[in-house]
Amino acid sequence: MLYEKAKELLIKYKAGNCTDAEKALVEKWLFQYQNEDLDLSDERIETIGQEIWLNLPKPQLKIVKKSLWLRVAAAATVLLFLSVGLYFMFNGASYGPHAVVYKTDIKPGANTAILTLASGKTIELTGAKNGELASDGNAVISKAANGEVVYHIKDTTNENQLAYNTMATPRSGQYHLVLADGTNVWLNAESSIKYPTVFSGNERKVEITGEAYFEVAHNAAKPFRVVTKGQVVEVLGTHFNVNAYTDEPVIKTTLLEGSVKVTQNQNTAMLIPGQQAQVNGGAGNAAIKVIEHADTDEATAWKNGLFQFNKASIESIMRQAARWYNVEVSYSDNKKPVKTFTGNISRNSNLSQLLEILSYTGSRFEIDGKKIIVKTE
Repeated sequence: MLYEKAKELLIKYKAGNCTDAEKALVEKWLFQYQNEDLDLSDERIETIGQEIWLNLPKPQLKIVKKSLWLRVAAAATVLLFLSVGLYFMFNGASYGPHAVVYKTDIKPGANTAILTLASGKTIELTGAKNGELASDGNAVISKAANGEVVYHIKDTTNENQLAYNTMATPRSGQYHLVLADGTNVWLNAESSIKYPTVFSGNERKVEITGEAYFEVAHNAAKPFRVVTKGQVVEVLGTHFNVNAYTDEPVIKTTLLEGSVKVTQNQNTAMLIPGQQAQVNGGAGNAAIKVIEHADTDEATAWKNGLFQFNKASIESIMRQAARWYNVEVSYSDNKKPVKTFTGNISRNSNLSQLLEILSYTGSRFEIDGKKIIVKTE
């Protein structure tokens, strides 16, 4: 069984008897955790072997179980490198040391964004000091010690000084924002949100591009509306994710808590937790598609520091990689891979590490400056 083969590989490595391919496989794991206690004692080998067997990928390239990531992300990454390699090594799939070719690797994205005030003044948040950043309209804008931007109302008796701010993340950026009503917003890479510094009137309305996760502060008297190109999402207080990138085929609204109403032209859909609304980019008047049992973990994985894929095409994965690593993607001979990939990968990984894992689908990759070249066999 593969459990025994996993143990055999670790024992061979400990004894110095691995082939080059086997050694490379084990050292991928060791490299990831070189600062941790990674002794290969007999007891440790037994434990690792059991964990690998329990979490080996099943059909459809299922790399690691979601629950393992939620339980302990570091252990999942260990199993990801070891179990994927063992699965394919002992099941006849090809693997070689040149699956990813590169001279210079690319680091992952980070917390970075630009804040634009009502006056047009811009503040680069990465380099900004903690504390008060500005005063705009009837709000004081501060940067907290954890890096998030927080809005505080200066005068609760006067909320009618309308001033609009915009926060925008570049490619390879993400950021966390707390609006004046206490609503938390997380922006993914290459995204933006436009919002009033203080919500007045009978609604709370923001506009977004790209992708954002919301934890909306409850206020029954003031519905919260998220406007994208093609749809409006209305809530009173809830947790949901909106993916509205222009290069994605549909706009996806995924609900985790509460309820939301999604509107596109004359069409509406009410969502309950666990459902996802899909809107066709705002064009036409097609009905809103509702996915009854959406993968909410996959939809919000980016916020939790993960790439999470469920039978995802290489093309769709490359769109995410392009935004997070700030690269362009091209396909050799204009041939796009047809295989899908299921698994979880840390967004803290360098680009080469992501591509090495994806190479187990049979694709090969080259990093050329700021470009990924995808090759199929």
